[in-house]
Amino acid sequence: MTTVQSGTGRRASRARMLAVWARQEVLLLLREPVAVFFSLAFPLVIYLFIGLPYANEQTDQGIRFIDFMFPTLIGTVSANLMLMGMPIYFAELRARGADRRYKVMPLPGWVFGVAIISATCVLLALAAAIIVAVVGIGHGLLLTSVSPKFIGLNVLLVAWLCAVGYFLGTLPLSTRTTQAVSAALFFVLFFGSGAAAPLGGLPTWIQDLMQFNPLRHWFEWLTAVYTSTPPAEGTIWKSLAVLPVAALAAWVGLQNSKRVVS
Repeated sequence: MTTVQSGTGRRASRARMLAVWARQEVLLLLREPVAVFFSLAFPLVIYLFIGLPYANEQTDQGIRFIDFMFPTLIGTVSANLMLMGMPIYFAELRARGADRRYKVMPLPGWVFGVAIISATCVLLALAAAIIVAVVGIGHGLLLTSVSPKFIGLNVLLVAWLCAVGYFLGTLPLSTRTTQAVSAALFFVLFFGSGAAAPLGGLPTWIQDLMQFNPLRHWFEWLTAVYTSTPPAEGTIWKSLAVLPVAALAAWVGLQNSKRVVS
């Protein structure tokens, strides 16, 4: 067998291992009631109690409320799965001794993490598809929902949320501590983004503090692209400012993972 054939065979073998492991993780995630609720039911609860009653009301910009809310529903799915669901799942696997069992398995170091991330992305895609179907059937979607820019921004949002979630999941914390930290981070970012309720009634100092909330700026940017309206001044650079921070978080998470499996 030539070197090229040997390399191709190894890549194919690793791809098969990754596919099998990812499929297994998807099935395990679907059996987790908390993961299923927060990924599938939570955004629908928000839609039912906040979006549906005011769906056809016009905002000050002449935009339907549901068109204003749709991008944040998709973003909420991404945020709660990546910032809360994935770190908690990593911590639960660690508590069950999965990392110790992993050490003795003849698998490359990246397969375990990529399989979990891939499984989370599958659950995310399923949850997003449900939101798209519910809003699309009930109210109709704008043509911008399939625009490359809108889709690309959502992918970039998922990428940096995944990096932060991966970092949280690799911290040497107990399952309960990880649950508390990740839940606190998600709910502060979520409610501080204005996705659940306007921030105008909050004290000025809290509104100023929420200017450092990256999820707020990403939701505003996504909404502007979806509704074809200009974003508020500074929205784009404030959104992009989180990317180097997320890249650093991913790098630290990778170092943590290497220490676990070494």
